[in-house]
Amino acid sequence: MRAFVWLVLFVVVTGISHIASTFALPRLARSDAFSRLEAETPVNAIAFIPEETARQLPYSDPAFALAVCRYDLGSGPLRVRVPLSETFLAIVFAERRRGIFSSVSDRAATGGSLDVVLATQTQLDRIARLDEEDQAVEEVRIPAPRAQGLAIIKVFVDRPSGRERAEAVLREAQCTSEVLPN
Repeated sequence: MRAFVWLVLFVVVTGISHIASTFALPRLARSDAFSRLEAETPVNAIAFIPEETARQLPYSDPAFALAVCRYDLGSGPLRVRVPLSETFLAIVFAERRRGIFSSVSDRAATGGSLDVVLATQTQLDRIARLDEEDQAVEEVRIPAPRAQGLAIIKVFVDRPSGRERAEAVLREAQCTSEVLPN
């Protein structure tokens, strides 16, 4: 009987330690996509990701050309503007803890480009107060759960010869921090 109690206790402790280590691993690992991109990309600026580098990122699809904007909303909202492509275009917003929290595709584009403003809720409230009542809002506004994160711009490459066009669209993309007027 005593050996059975020790066996059950051993199984329970082993199970708890395995579950705890499984949940702690993403927080402790430093070779995740965020860590790699933080070391290689500037803040509030577009960094084009070469095809060879993109293949090394987890869950990367070779049918997409990628660019990344590592953002910090501490100095103001972020504006991401990407000219429309002949193929599918999307901007994905992610933060370290939650992963992807929002995405926008080229279907939301107006005026020949996809224009997105990412801001904290306080900044969005301030932007809304500055809006003129009779003027339509042309950009997509997205609230960010945290001030730091990544904006990943993806352009679909429909055939091998289309990669250059997709990469040209990414090179024209803009990612800038904006200062709100008082």
